[in-house]
Amino acid sequence: MNDTNDKQTDQVWDLIDREKKRDKMIRRISRVAWGATLVMLLVFLTFTLIDLSRQMDLYSKGIIPYASVLNAVVPFAVILGSLSLIIAILSTVGVFLRLRTTSLLEVQQRLANLEQMVLNNK
Repeated sequence: MNDTNDKQTDQVWDLIDREKKRDKMIRRISRVAWGATLVMLLVFLTFTLIDLSRQMDLYSKGIIPYASVLNAVVPFAVILGSLSLIIAILSTVGVFLRLRTTSLLEVQQRLANLEQMVLNNK
């Protein structure tokens, strides 16, 4: 009877260890993806600033209207806004899912510990 409980406790700990490994892998993938996203965003910002500089120069000479200067910034603003929205949505969902998963694993572990304590007291 005690061997069965030890096996169940070991299974719970194995499950927790697998989840920790999965979390580390997800964090690593996330860091690489965020790094690539930030690099691409900086490259696009550089191109936008170069274009904005040229547009401002043309505007200062009276060649183009101010609306053309604003049009140089709009694509970057749209991309930055979209990226911010995606981050907000994913982080909210991620936090909710992690809290739910952590709670379930904690409940399982506490139940296994209580079961172990009851069996040891008998």
